[in-house]
Amino acid sequence: MLEFLKRQITLVTVSEIPVRVDHRWVLVLILMTGISAASLQSLTQNIIGSILLGLAATGLFFTSIFLHEYAHAVAARMEGLRVVEIVLHPFGGLARFEHPPETARTEFRVAIAGPAASFSLAILFAGFIGISSYLQTDILTLVLFLLALTNFLIAVFNLFPGYPLDGGRVLRAYLWKQGKDLNEATILTGRCGQVISIVMITLGLILAVVRGEYFTGLWAAIVGFFLLDSATSIIREVNSEENVRVEHLMGLPAIVPPDVTVQRFIDEILPMHRRNAFAVADAGRFLGMLVLNDVKAVAAERWRSMTVREAIRRIENQHFVHSENSIADARVLIESNGIGAVAVVSGTGQLVGIVYAAMLRKRA
Repeated sequence: MLEFLKRQITLVTVSEIPVRVDHRWVLVLILMTGISAASLQSLTQNIIGSILLGLAATGLFFTSIFLHEYAHAVAARMEGLRVVEIVLHPFGGLARFEHPPETARTEFRVAIAGPAASFSLAILFAGFIGISSYLQTDILTLVLFLLALTNFLIAVFNLFPGYPLDGGRVLRAYLWKQGKDLNEATILTGRCGQVISIVMITLGLILAVVRGEYFTGLWAAIVGFFLLDSATSIIREVNSEENVRVEHLMGLPAIVPPDVTVQRFIDEILPMHRRNAFAVADAGRFLGMLVLNDVKAVAAERWRSMTVREAIRRIENQHFVHSENSIADARVLIESNGIGAVAVVSGTGQLVGIVYAAMLRKRA
């Protein structure tokens, strides 16, 4: 039953981005529609009308959640990130990217886009309230007020400075920009997220047990537990990576000699090793990275005369790690060097391995 509830389905595709939900979301959709309909029953005096209005209000609520996440996706695309999917879950949503933002500026812009969209929706619904009040449609005015208030609260709540909330990502971007180590900043914002979630759980239980506001209280507590799990997971992930050395994860590199032609590399080496980046070494000494996209940018007629040595990206600090470095160090470089891989070298500069982004994703 749990596996069935967690199974995802594609709800719709927007701008080539699949929007997915799981079966738990459907149950929450039905539950919220029923609660909304019950709240509106005293005004409509009509069961069918109450259900339809409740369904419309719930649909607009989740549309607001989607637009919040879609704003993240649009900002990510503007920053050059590929958006994999948008997932709507019972307690909010999540926009997933192919890889995390590579700079503090990108992290900030992507993070702040969601709350900005929610604030804009709150203002939009508030404007509709004025029109509805003028037309004296009291029921519609109430629904619009609830939607304006909900979007405002979503924006404010997401600005709390704790991971995985948008405010936590904004705080992480600020700390990153100020020169703090990214992993340290992630752990700090994760701790803030834990504190916020514990406060939410406590307040939720107080509302449910002491004041008898069961729906609001239990909802706040459940969201708090969800946030606590996410914050704890990111802290655990960062800490575990800090304690595992690169040599325990790296793979053997498909070494490309520097003096072969690009054409020979394409004909003989590339078909055997389908990778986007290759380590180039001469007598075992690391020289640089050969990136497939760089090769594609060269006119094909030059491949027969150009050597790999001429096509490589020369050694920079972000192209390699030492074998005794942590996985966390490798992750930071892979997310920032634009290659999707990092070479592993010994203390004497000998190439001993390579780590690809896919290896880190599998480990996670």
